[in-house]
Amino acid sequence: MFIESVFVFSVWGYVGVTLLLTHVTIASVTIFLHRHQAHHALSLNPVISHFFRFWLWLTTGIVTREWVAIHRKHHARCETDEDPHSPRYKGILRVVFGGYWLYRMEAKNRETLNKFGQRTPDDWLENNIYAVYP
Repeated sequence: MFIESVFVFSVWGYVGVTLLLTHVTIASVTIFLHRHQAHHALSLNPVISHFFRFWLWLTTGIVTREWVAIHRKHHARCETDEDPHSPRYKGILRVVFGGYWLYRMEAKNRETLNKFGQRTPDDWLENNIYAVYP
């Protein structure tokens, strides 16, 4: 009853909340995963960094080390048969509509994670919560 009375919006209110939450997720991928973790192009305050990591895990199930390793491998092997999500070799329809499955398959590749997943979070939360319950 309390939840129902707190979260009552008009249709446009729900659209607005959805857009806001989606924007936070997109910003988390862009700022935290891509710029901060994968390329080390910027530094983040540890509290902000953990907010992004938690948000992505909670809303998408993304494990930081997996995403970063797959992204780095993509850059290192771009448009080759070793690229984890190359439309040229995997097919555009498979990448667009099956990208999740391509990600999951590559995330199981220990060689990829070990070679390209360095300098990512390796703390208790990552090893006992985030990576265990994606």
